[in-house]
Amino acid sequence: MKRKGYETERFSSHRSIEPIPLDLKKMTRLQVKPHQKKLLRKVESRVCLKRKERDGNEDDESDKRPSKLLHSIPLDLEVEIMTRLPVKSLMRSRCVSKTWSSIIRSQGFVRAYYAMSSSATRSRFTVAFSNSVFVKGDAQRLFIFSSSSLAANLHMTIPSLSLSHVSDCPSVHGFVGCCYGFQFTICNPSTGQVVSLPCKGNRTSLGYDPVDGQFKALSLVPTPVRGYHICVVHEVIKLGGGGGGESRNMVTSPPYSPLTNRLCINGFIYFGAWAPRPRMNPVIVCFDVRHEKISFIKMPKDVLSYSVLIEYKGKLASVVRHQPLSFRSFDLWILEDVKKGVWSKQTFELPCDLVNMTSPGTNKAGEIIFAPTKLSHGAQPFYIFYYNTQTKDLRRVRIRGIADDEGFRRRYGLVSDCNVSVSPEHVENIIKNHQLRKKYTIQLGENELVLKELDLLQDDANVYKLIGPVLVKQDLAEANANVRKRIEYISAELKRIDATLQDNEGQQNSKREAVSHPSHRLYAYLNAFQHGY
Repeated sequence: MKRKGYETERFSSHRSIEPIPLDLKKMTRLQVKPHQKKLLRKVESRVCLKRKERDGNEDDESDKRPSKLLHSIPLDLEVEIMTRLPVKSLMRSRCVSKTWSSIIRSQGFVRAYYAMSSSATRSRFTVAFSNSVFVKGDAQRLFIFSSSSLAANLHMTIPSLSLSHVSDCPSVHGFVGCCYGFQFTICNPSTGQVVSLPCKGNRTSLGYDPVDGQFKALSLVPTPVRGYHICVVHEVIKLGGGGGGESRNMVTSPPYSPLTNRLCINGFIYFGAWAPRPRMNPVIVCFDVRHEKISFIKMPKDVLSYSVLIEYKGKLASVVRHQPLSFRSFDLWILEDVKKGVWSKQTFELPCDLVNMTSPGTNKAGEIIFAPTKLSHGAQPFYIFYYNTQTKDLRRVRIRGIADDEGFRRRYGLVSDCNVSVSPEHVENIIKNHQLRKKYTIQLGENELVLKELDLLQDDANVYKLIGPVLVKQDLAEANANVRKRIEYISAELKRIDATLQDNEGQQNSKREAVSHPSHRLYAYLNAFQHGY
C-alpha cells in the first residue's frame, strides 16, 4: 500500500479539511495531532526540495508528480502495526481498503494476532453473570464483562440465556462457551459473534486443538442406571472457524459418573469422575480433542473430594478444599506425569476464610485466583483474591464496574442469586463471519446430498447411523426428519450471516467513500503546491 494512501487516511480523520495555505509553515497552526506534525514537516521538506529541482531544470517539471512525494510502507510493517491495534480499532481498519480487509481476515493474521494477544504482560479475564436464576424465558440475560485492569467493561449481552450454579463460562482460545440445559452457546467477546447449538447432553464443554486449529464441543449424554447418571456415549460437535456447527459424531467410553468442572489444556479436555459408578474408583477423564478419543488417568481418592480443576504452571492441578463451602485451607494436587499418573501434593492455609468462592485458575505470575460464585444481594464491591504459593501472601483486588452500585443493578435488571463465572487468561480472537459462512455452506451441501439419498430409498429400506464404532439401525422417517431439521437450521443461520455480512459491507463502502472524498482534495492542494499555483 502506498504511503500516499496512508497519509490520506490520517488526514481524512478530520470531519472537514480546510484549504491548505500556500505557505506550508502555516499548516502548524491547524489543529493537528502531535504524530501528524512529523508528517507535515516531511511533506514541507519534500515540496521545497522539489521546488529547487524545478528551478534548476524546468524541462523536468512535467515529470514531477505529487504521488512521488510519498514513499511506500513495507507490507510486513503494516501487518506488524495492525497486530498491535485493539480489536475495535482493528475491525474499523477493515473499512480503510480492500487490501487491509483481506489482510485482517486472513488465517495467518488471525493466528499472529492471537499470539500477540496471548503474549501480553498483563492478564485479561472475563466475568460472566446472569441477571437471576429465578428469571425465566426471554427475560433471561447473560452479561460478559472483560478487563485487563481494575475496571471491567461490558462486551456482550446474550438474551434468553442464564448461568446455573453447576455451570461455568470458561474462555478457550478467545471463545467463551456456556451450557444451559440442552443448549450450548459459543460467543466471541472480541467480535460480538454468538452461535447457539442444540446438544444431546446437558453437560457440554468447549475444546480447542492447537495442531489443526479446530474447535470442538464435547457433550456428555448421561444414562440413568440404578439412580445414578452414568456416561458412556458422548456427542462431539466439530465447529467451524467462527464457532458454527459443522458435523457431529458419537464417541463411546467405559462407564463413569462425572463430578468436577471441565477444563481444556493444550488440546485435551479434563474432568474428574468416579468409574464405573459413584464412590468407586476416582479418575480423570481425558478427551483428546484432535483424535476424539477418551482415556482415564488414575488419581488418589483425596483429589476428587471438594475439588476444582485448574491449570497450574502448564500442568493439570486440583485445588481441594478441606471444608465444603470455604477456602480457609486447601491441598494443591499437581499431575506431574500423565502416563504414569504421578501426583504431587502441597498444603496451604489462607490468612482468612473465603466463603462462596471457587478457583478459576492462575494468572501469569503463577498466583492462584479465588473468585466469587455469586453476586452479592446488595450493591457491594466485587473482589478477586490472589494467593502467592511462594510467599504465602493473599492480596485482594477490587474490580470496579461489576454490580457495585444500585444504578448498575437497576440498569442490568439484577434481582437475586446471580451466578458468576470468572475465567482468567482470556485472549482476544478476531475470527469472524466469513470463515463461519464457509463452514456452514459445506455442511449444507453435505446434508442436502444425504437427503437426496434418503429420498431415493424405499419405505422398507434399512437405514443405519454410525455411533462411535457401531452402526445403529434407525427408522427411515426419523432419519429423514432429522436431516430436514438440520438443513432448516443451517439455512436460517446462513441467512442471518448473509444479512450481517451485507450490512457490514454497506458500512464499509460508506466509510470508504467518506475517506476517499477528502483525499482527492488533499492531492489537489499538494499538486498546486508543487507547480506553484
